[in-house]
Amino acid sequence: MTLALPDLPRWVEAHGIAADPASWRRELGAGFALGSDRARLIVIAGEVERAALYALADEFRQHAILVGEGIGGERAILHTLPEPEALTELEGAMLLEPVAPLDHLQPSLVEELRSTTERVWCAWVDELPVAFAYAPWRSEKWFDVSVDVDPSARQLGLGTLVATALILDERARGREPVWGADEENYASLALAKKLGFVPCDELWVIPPREG
Repeated sequence: MTLALPDLPRWVEAHGIAADPASWRRELGAGFALGSDRARLIVIAGEVERAALYALADEFRQHAILVGEGIGGERAILHTLPEPEALTELEGAMLLEPVAPLDHLQPSLVEELRSTTERVWCAWVDELPVAFAYAPWRSEKWFDVSVDVDPSARQLGLGTLVATALILDERARGREPVWGADEENYASLALAKKLGFVPCDELWVIPPREG
């Protein structure tokens, strides 16, 4: 799908969705929606009336919706890494193998990990993988950072370990990281700051309304 949007951090999900043959696009007045049913995510671009946006949210109740203005929802802060060369490679992260055990993890995380076709960096504790980082969305210049650590293994520095491995791996492939976090996700914001990320933009997220 051809996408006439600039390659900026705020559009990394849009470019990633557009590159997926299974994605869809819907015109909404002067704007449009890009959707991924696999990821349950919709990105809004251009001027879209509130009524059309709310109708879309009612139709796709299991999808999160990203919008560029505060039309309800939760504020997410986007970050970039101005000095990625300052990251120091850490030992211990490895690529997740298809046969790795995952049944000890929360079902939502297992579904996420098993649905991705991307390279997943992980760290193990007591012979089990417990921390994960991968890039769910990419554009030509950017990639989105996703980090998950099992509750049993938090406060061990494993988020830093796997995030660093992912960033160095993707940067070697010519892309720079984008870190997005809800403004109340203090743990994610703290990890971003620890890694050297700085705020660059913001989006609003209308969360799923299942049921």
